[in-house]
Amino acid sequence: MVWFLSARKERRLAIMEEFRQARRLADEDVTVLGEQLAELHVDTLTTELDDDMRRDYQDALDAYEAAKVALREAAETQDVLRVTSLLEDGQFARACVLARRDGTELPQRREPCFFNPQHGPAVTDVAWTPPHGVEREIAVCRLDANRLSAGEQPDVRLVRVGDRYVPWYAATDERGLFVAAVASVAVTGVPPGLMAEVDARRASNNISGMTGGGLGI
Repeated sequence: MVWFLSARKERRLAIMEEFRQARRLADEDVTVLGEQLAELHVDTLTTELDDDMRRDYQDALDAYEAAKVALREAAETQDVLRVTSLLEDGQFARACVLARRDGTELPQRREPCFFNPQHGPAVTDVAWTPPHGVEREIAVCRLDANRLSAGEQPDVRLVRVGDRYVPWYAATDERGLFVAAVASVAVTGVPPGLMAEVDARRASNNISGMTGGGLGI
């Protein structure tokens, strides 16, 4: 009986931790989208917006505002999925504005970039082999696709797990939610030297600049 109560308590604590971490990551994503939309506003001040661009821009703003409300009202991990969905809507609408502004092909509605959802929707699939892992096909944004084709490392979002920072895809499940049980995760997808670089930056109190969030489309 004592074992059962202890196991149930541990499960309850794990669920609470999963929600806390998932909400924290979603809060970061909401903040980044807000910053990206502010930059987009400045970038388009000298551009005459047509009706389609105005609609896409308003869709991005509406999704951002809705995500803020949904995050504020979130009470459990499942609620964070609603926030994530709204953020994807906002990132897609933002990508459409940029494509119309630049006169390029409109993006397809796809999953977020594998390496960092803050990059926006993926534009292509590439074959990628993590160190000590097996080759797999992943969906990435244009900039990360260009980096990989040039033999460079992708712009990977890092999240804190325990006392270390790991790639976000190694600390989240297929829904993009933080998995509380990975506190001792063995990360096989970390590029060579990345963890050493992270530890060095932590030692110099400079880790805050490594969370990603650049324009990936």
